[in-house]
Amino acid sequence: MRLGLRFLTGLIRRRISSFVKMEISGGSLDYFYALNQPPTSMRYLTLCFFSLLVFNVSAQNIQRESVQVEYTSRPSEPLPKEVKSFSVDVTQTYKFEYEAEMEQWAIDTEMARVNFQRESEAYSEKGTGAKILERALLDEKKPELVLPSQPVKREYIFEPGVVASKIDMQGMDKNEGGAIVTIDIQSFEGTSPEDQTQEIKDKEGNITYKYYRTMTYRQPVRFALTLPDGNVVIDEVIGSSKNYTTHTSNKYTSKGALNKAWNQTTINSQMSKQAVDAAMGSINNVLNDRFCFSKKTRPMTIYHVKTTKKVNYTDLNDAALDMKLALEKYYNAQEVSMAAIREVVPVWEKALEEADFENKKARIDTRVAGLIYLNLIYANIWLEDYARVDVLFDEMRRLDTKKSAEGTAEGLDSFSEDQRSRKEVNS
Repeated sequence: MRLGLRFLTGLIRRRISSFVKMEISGGSLDYFYALNQPPTSMRYLTLCFFSLLVFNVSAQNIQRESVQVEYTSRPSEPLPKEVKSFSVDVTQTYKFEYEAEMEQWAIDTEMARVNFQRESEAYSEKGTGAKILERALLDEKKPELVLPSQPVKREYIFEPGVVASKIDMQGMDKNEGGAIVTIDIQSFEGTSPEDQTQEIKDKEGNITYKYYRTMTYRQPVRFALTLPDGNVVIDEVIGSSKNYTTHTSNKYTSKGALNKAWNQTTINSQMSKQAVDAAMGSINNVLNDRFCFSKKTRPMTIYHVKTTKKVNYTDLNDAALDMKLALEKYYNAQEVSMAAIREVVPVWEKALEEADFENKKARIDTRVAGLIYLNLIYANIWLEDYARVDVLFDEMRRLDTKKSAEGTAEGLDSFSEDQRSRKEVNS
């Protein structure tokens, strides 16, 4: 038993250490999840403790109902109410360059044909003797048509309509006369490929080699949103970081096979397309998150406790299932859903009233109470009662976290603050 407790204590300490390191070090987060993040607070750290997995003999009695809550997210920077439509204008730097190269090639080709025709006619007018003499003395031969090489595409050429179709500002019509989204696909940048070798040693000690090639690249995409009055509300570049993406080829048994498979033009086109597709996804997320009433999804876990012969948790079981059913209607019938949530909340509030934080055998002990608090916090977020959310956070913080049970609370505090902020700015 002591060994088991030591193991669990060590596990908890390692998880706390890992979580704190993650919180301190930060990292490269997607724009979508980095919006409006408040600084680390005591409430957030309390939630971190609740998210640790603490085992005891009755842990298997905890029941979980998972649901993906679909909801309408208000914009963090709402546009003027009269702006109800948008259009998309797509340009590509390399497309202009390639079209100019093709235009010059066409001119050079036509010039070569004209010169060939003129030289052929002049040559035909010469007599046989003159032709023989010129060939002998001047090494002049019959004119030949030499055409210039057609330019080779160095990167992918995008169809403006296809790129524009990836922008969908939810809640707005796609028509001219409203806001204008401009997309500028800038030049593809790639480094010279480098050959690499992998040494492989089998169990008998025999060594073989695999050959492959790597290169780094980036494809910046600039985007802006301009209102009908000319005001530019956003102008940013996706993929402009100094950090290039690395492309690694397949591995081959010989350098000849690698050279045969490596086609620089094809690879540039593939990498360019992948980079722009990813950028367009990010741009669409940014536009919708900041300026639109957009549909989002958030995972949620509702907690309750298994009824046993000794303890009856029917009230919590029914409340959890009712809450799940209510949340499944939240996007399509929000008022109906919120009414159902309001009927569930008193059940959890009443259960907290009987909580005994000093008695491990109580029906609502510290561990179960902690889970009920999490349920109530989420419920009041969906009810948009943020004053009540603050009270629940404060009450939960007073619980002895060492005796509490698990609770998936990561990001709950920041989610609540973000929802509160969006409601206020759109009021």
